[in-house]
Amino acid sequence: MSTRRLVTVVGATGAQGGAVVRSLLETNKYKIRALTRDVNSEKAQAIKRSSDDIEMVTCDISKYDDVKRAFQDSWAIYAVTDFWAQPDKPEVELQQGQLMADVAASLQIPYYIFSTLDDSNKISDGKLNIPYFVHKAQIRDYIEQKYPNLKAIFVELAYYMQNWIGYFKAQKSEDGTVIFALPVDQKTILPLADVDDTGPVIREILNNPDKFVHQNICICGEEIPFEDLAKVFTKVTGIPAISKTLTEEEFRSILSQKPKFIQDELLDMYKLLEEYSCYGKNKDWTTGKKLMHLNTFEQWLKKSGWKGE
Repeated sequence: MSTRRLVTVVGATGAQGGAVVRSLLETNKYKIRALTRDVNSEKAQAIKRSSDDIEMVTCDISKYDDVKRAFQDSWAIYAVTDFWAQPDKPEVELQQGQLMADVAASLQIPYYIFSTLDDSNKISDGKLNIPYFVHKAQIRDYIEQKYPNLKAIFVELAYYMQNWIGYFKAQKSEDGTVIFALPVDQKTILPLADVDDTGPVIREILNNPDKFVHQNICICGEEIPFEDLAKVFTKVTGIPAISKTLTEEEFRSILSQKPKFIQDELLDMYKLLEEYSCYGKNKDWTTGKKLMHLNTFEQWLKKSGWKGE
């Protein structure tokens, strides 16, 4: 039996990284080096217990020596940056992304996959400066311009469907109606992604990685009008639901425990979705769907069994 190739996954306990780890394990083709800030965390230990093919490694992606040790001998790397780990220091994300690329290039890693976003400044003609969009785009530009010989592949995830469960939970009225509440117009077209689809997409890319070098693959299951979220939810679950457009004041009230700069950045993100889409007006968001099946919101609801709780 041939030696299994080593794939290193940054942020293995996160939503994207975890999906990649699970999907690659199903193939029985790879050894996985799963990177995390704390190998003793409950999530990290659960990943470690899931397979003998997983090596859990502590890695601070701000430290060159940590990253070099973690990336050593990898056949492929799935790299993500986490703006929300230090939102008051947005420059850290850019520094981490550039450092990881520097190390991957110096080690001559055969394939380097980076999770990016498009530059909100460019999409909006300078109106919306959203750090985690801008920096992820700048990291992609840095990789392409400084390391043209690095076999880099880029994926771009749309708005997570799972946000309704965690990051920006759906609300419930006293009569049990589920409320999808966002500061966007009812007609806003939302690009949605089941973050779990990240895993199968990366698995498919790694089956023939040379085909995708220097490409951008959008992971987006569908574009759906905001007003239709509630209709689809009720169709699947039988539970009454509405899509509610929040005023800026209502949105800030919900996020009153967050610093104002975070409120501002999130408002800008929703303005981006409302006016331009996270991919801009002209980008082909179906590149992932052309590669393989990606879940729609309806399919994700059926798969997850989520009923607004």
